[in-house]
Amino acid sequence: MAFFDFLFGKKIMIDDDFFGRMLFIQFKNKPQKNYFECKRDFNPSSRPIEVFINADVSGPTSTQKDFFRQIENEYGNLTVKIAPLIEKEFRNWKSNFKITDFRKEFQPINLALPRCDGKPVIWEIAFETEHDLNHEITITMYDFEPRDILIDG
Repeated sequence: MAFFDFLFGKKIMIDDDFFGRMLFIQFKNKPQKNYFECKRDFNPSSRPIEVFINADVSGPTSTQKDFFRQIENEYGNLTVKIAPLIEKEFRNWKSNFKITDFRKEFQPINLALPRCDGKPVIWEIAFETEHDLNHEITITMYDFEPRDILIDG
């Protein structure tokens, strides 16, 4: 194991009071890209999601933690705004596509948080869906307004 630590560098892990155990991913030549990854329970879905948090080695800020809480609290309103974007994109393949119960049909699987040090806060949330198990749907949000959609698979 010491050989791999020498080759690739020792993994930096922290235990955050809010996000739990987190792995630090470092870009030595581009520290603004440094981030943490972890799994955390996501209250609206009652299951863990993967979280990517753009941060320094010191860990996520209180602003980022507050923003995550706000996402959880606003999730119902967010899905109402996200649904038309997904429906419009899906209608390129299924002309009569309609979401009837967002929470049952779409499960959040990951969330990417920026440093939250400017406005708007541009972040992403990705979903898997029973409508297409081979694709992931990523929504780019500007504060709490959906702007872009990417369906990847």
